Amino acid sequence: MSKNSIEQKPLESAIFAALHRAIAHRQFNNERFGPDYLAESFLPYHIKFLVKFNMIRAIIKKRLNQYLPGVYEYMIARTACFDDHFIDALNNRIPQIVLLGTGFDSRPYRFEKLNRGTKIIELDIAPTLNRKTNCLKKARIDIPEHVSFVPIDFDKESLPAVLKKAGFDTHKRTLFLWEGVSYYLEQESVNTMLEFVSHSAQNSIILFDYIISIPEENRTEYYGVKKLFQTMKKHHPDEELKFTIDEGKEESFLAQRRLKMVDHLDNDDIERTLLLNENGSLTGKVTGHFRLVSASPNI
Repeated sequence: MSKNSIEQKPLESAIFAALHRAIAHRQFNNERFGPDYLAESFLPYHIKFLVKFNMIRAIIKKRLNQYLPGVYEYMIARTACFDDHFIDALNNRIPQIVLLGTGFDSRPYRFEKLNRGTKIIELDIAPTLNRKTNCLKKARIDIPEHVSFVPIDFDKESLPAVLKKAGFDTHKRTLFLWEGVSYYLEQESVNTMLEFVSHSAQNSIILFDYIISIPEENRTEYYGVKKLFQTMKKHHPDEELKFTIDEGKEESFLAQRRLKMVDHLDNDDIERTLLLNENGSLTGKVTGHFRLVSASPNI
């Protein structure tokens, strides 16, 4: 596999996530389920044009539900969860926010008016950051002075060294957002990331999502999981979902890495806390193996 194809994968994943957020914004157009009004800015021109039409969006959603049941709903819920943490950090004037594998995260720009001095570091591979910069310029969105784009090759470069060079202060409380990344990594890479966070300042927080370990013969017991794996195997055979945590072992997993679990949401919790309409009805079900967890250094 060429280096270009390897670097293309994170970019494709970032566009895929932006597409979900763009469709949700068009569908709901509210702060709860479709808050990312900037998501369309990062889409290729032809996709950006197509999502403007209700009929085409309906077709895309139907296909998504057919091949990846619950992923669209999960993306809506995940966006809400990460938005809440980001807003809370800004309101509490946390000194630093680090976006680990930022992709086309638009939070530094959507919530810029809330920022009263928080330094934001966006980390990702150079091709993704270059495209993000170009998209922001085309959309006439200014990059604030307190936002830094920091390219990194996670396979070759030291995260502490790269962050230090970018002005990261290990003694200051930090919010680390690690969205849509962990399950594509090997166990060693996840350990390295969590090890770094475990040495950060007291009361720092990392929020990340992951999937639980489910034997192949049990995948039908979890909504959408069997179909998701079938779709990935058929259409994306080189994008294996690698990292998992055994269900019920989350707290001990984090403790072994010197982290203390702050909050944890399983698929039912995600639906109850993030996907209920005002009338109490459920917007939709999420794919059954997704989880959200936040943790702090166990100092």
